[in-house]
Order: sequence, then C-alpha cells, then structure tokens
Amino acid sequence: MDGMRTALVTGATSGLGRGAAGLLAGTGEWRVLLAARDPGRGARVAAELGPAAEVVEVDLASLDAVRSAAARVAADVATRGRLDALVLNAGVQLPVADRASADGYELTFAVNHLAHFLLTVELLPHLAPGARVVVVSSGTHWGTWRKSGPFPAPRWADPHELARPRRESGQRAYATSKLANVLFGTELARRHPEVDVAVFDPGLVPGTGLHRGYPAPARAVYTGLAPLMARLPFASTPDRAAAALAAAVTGPPGTSGRYLERGVEAPSSPDSRDPARARELWAASEELTRS
Repeated sequence: MDGMRTALVTGATSGLGRGAAGLLAGTGEWRVLLAARDPGRGARVAAELGPAAEVVEVDLASLDAVRSAAARVAADVATRGRLDALVLNAGVQLPVADRASADGYELTFAVNHLAHFLLTVELLPHLAPGARVVVVSSGTHWGTWRKSGPFPAPRWADPHELARPRRESGQRAYATSKLANVLFGTELARRHPEVDVAVFDPGLVPGTGLHRGYPAPARAVYTGLAPLMARLPFASTPDRAAAALAAAVTGPPGTSGRYLERGVEAPSSPDSRDPARARELWAASEELTRS
C-alpha cells in the first residue's frame, strides 16, 4: 500500500460513515482507518471493504480512549505513511440530554463535539501538509423549518453549561452540538491554515441509524415516517450523502472553513459565523478535554 493516502473516519461502521469509507477504500488510492467502538463490528466491516480498510478501536464517549486511539494512529502513520484526511462523522442523538459520558459530560456534546475536538488536536502534528479535515455537521444547526424541518432550534450557552447533563430535549442538544461542529470547523481553519477544513451538511438522511438511542416505539415511528421524510427538499438518500461526503474528502481544495450543504458550498447559519463564539468554544473545549 505504498504511496496510498490515509484517511481516518469516525462512525465508520454504519450509515453515512460506512458508505463514505467504502467509497474511499474502493478507489485504490486510499487506506481507510475505521474508528469503531466495537472492534468486532469494525473487523467485519473492514473485511467487507477489503485490504484497504483497517480498524482503530475508540470509544468517543471517553476522552482517555480518544487519546489512546490518537496515539495508536500517530504511531501507525509514523511508520506506514502520512495521515491525509480526518473525517469527523460519528454522532449520537438521544431522547433527553441527561446521559453522561465517561468523563461526566453530557453525552451528545461529548461525542459529537468534544471527542472530535480532542482527536483533531491530538493528530494535528501528524497530518500531512494540506490534509483535509471534514467535520460533519447538520442543517439542524440553523433551527429553521426551511433547513431542518420540525427539529428544535439550537440553544447556545457557555460551553461549560452545554457539557453538563440536563433535562433538555435530546433533539435540541443534538442541534446545539451541530452548531458547535460548524464553529469548531471555522475556528480550526482560522488557527491552522496548514490544513484544509470543510464542514459538511449531508441534509436530512433517513435510514442511517442516528435514532438508535431512542426507545423501540420511537424508532418504529421514525422508520415508518422515513419514506415521507425522504421527500423533504433538504433530504438526501444514504447513497447520495455518502458519495457527497467522500467527494468532500477527495475533491479539490477550497476556502478552508467552507460549509458544504449536500456537497455544494453554501453559507452556514448567522449564529455559526460568530468569531467570538467560535473562539470561546475552542478555549472551553481545551479546558474540558485537558487531562
């Protein structure tokens, strides 16, 4: 596999991440590291994708696990070649924002933002010049019907507050974490011009398993509504969304920090373009992930 580029993909064993990882591995030009919480499942997916896919075990709900995984990836690329892309795709959505990560942080914010922040910071010294960092966000960060349908709007607050478990709608916490993703991506681009950052919004993609944390009756309702939701103007199919995500990795460079809405460059929400808020989030994230 000499000369192949290497991409690390989180959330790579199902849904959008698996689809994009498969497309990258199938090019013959990319070695794909599948970040997986369940190594057995990761191994099965890697076997399906072929010799260009390998597993990196990591539980994004634990910052110590993220640090350990980053150290293994750094050692891997030091001996086998460069790290050319990070695809920060994994995400959770829960009914209520009252569950805690291993570090005591609200689980949605911990997995969707803090784990990816820490993974990126740990791996920045090991990225090739011009490496692509793709942060997967969502139209829910807008909080408007035109972009996210009936999803509740984000409720931004001091990031230390967002990191606390609370009795709040899990959907609102998810939308807020997606706003954090955009703010993180734009601030990463500002602080680190040596990498090429793209924030990717796949659109509404029914059928990716994002609601797996919901009770069985709610999952059944969502499954039944999926065909209708797929007809909304901001929706996409899993195959189209995965192809657009893979293209965000392999496409030509652009303005770092750009927002890609279903693969097409577009403005993100006004709230996500607040530089003071982005700096505040970065500083708080450094504090919250400090070992």
